[in-house]
Amino acid sequence: MQYHSTLHLSSGFPIVVGLQHIEDYRKIKVAEPTDHMIFKRKDGHEMHGVGVTHGYHHYIISTRPRCVFNQSSFTWKSSLKKVVGELEFELGYRHWKSVPFELLLDGSSPYHKRPGSPLPLPENIVDVFLDLGPMGHPNRVIIEDTEGRRKGFFLEPDLFHFVRVDDRGWSDCLDLKIEYIGISTGDHGNRDFADRLWNHEKVREIAGMIQRDAPNLQVYVFGYQARYVIENPPGKLMMNVDILKARLGARDAAQVLEASLIGHFRPTYNDVFKEFPGGKPPHWVGVLRDIIRPSYEPPGREFISVVLPSDNRHNPEGAWIFGRFYTDHSRLKHNGATDLCEILIELPRGEG
Repeated sequence: MQYHSTLHLSSGFPIVVGLQHIEDYRKIKVAEPTDHMIFKRKDGHEMHGVGVTHGYHHYIISTRPRCVFNQSSFTWKSSLKKVVGELEFELGYRHWKSVPFELLLDGSSPYHKRPGSPLPLPENIVDVFLDLGPMGHPNRVIIEDTEGRRKGFFLEPDLFHFVRVDDRGWSDCLDLKIEYIGISTGDHGNRDFADRLWNHEKVREIAGMIQRDAPNLQVYVFGYQARYVIENPPGKLMMNVDILKARLGARDAAQVLEASLIGHFRPTYNDVFKEFPGGKPPHWVGVLRDIIRPSYEPPGREFISVVLPSDNRHNPEGAWIFGRFYTDHSRLKHNGATDLCEILIELPRGEG
């Protein structure tokens, strides 16, 4: 009888920044590990484990149509601590689509407890109003607190996790096209994706091409902490906090998730790993197979399982969709966009 052994990788809940907000990059630092993570298998079974946490080494550059507030519909409901109205998405040249939204500042957003959130506490908010940009764009709001202090927030990406959109009349309005998937680790896993965005010429080149060819698009960068557990059936979990990094090194350990995502989505601006797990195996495949299924285990097959949420599906308080990932390849091969990408890859045989 053959058993299947699986490396379960989960990206966790992302940090989201705008590529134009370059001053924010240096604020992003390698994070402390969390204590709990949930991994969902293809059969729907949930695995709970301590897992392993890397820093914010992985990132995704994505785009979707730029949007602004409809100024005439913008309404602050003080007693409810929320703004209602319509967002206008710029689909193309002189082509706009209006969609109802709620900006929830009452604490009911499942994402309101993000560490370091700059938003005032709900009980301290007394007024919210639009602040037009130099060219008249209604893409920024001012929040005034009980002390009379005012602070401005951009619709994209500052309020990304607090805006709930009624997209029933246009279900793909929030979809995020993945343009590029990358990593940044340093030699010892002590660098995060912000370092690469700040210094990497290709990232700036990609951003320039996107905004040159499609100025109606907003660029979002999702930064992820990767976690993993290894399942050796029947019923065994391996959660050695150093095993991948110790045997593969920090960069190659991070490449496992990077290769899996690129092979699944095949983004436009990536060059390597687009055929993974096909094509020439990466040099670390043989070692990875031995980690997932050591030589003393019974014969079997080795898999990588990846969960990539664009929102926090592991949040016990619930979640709403604020963007689903896709590429032209994934829409063709994997039935459209997804807010919770689940990938199952069998590692290739051969020397690796």
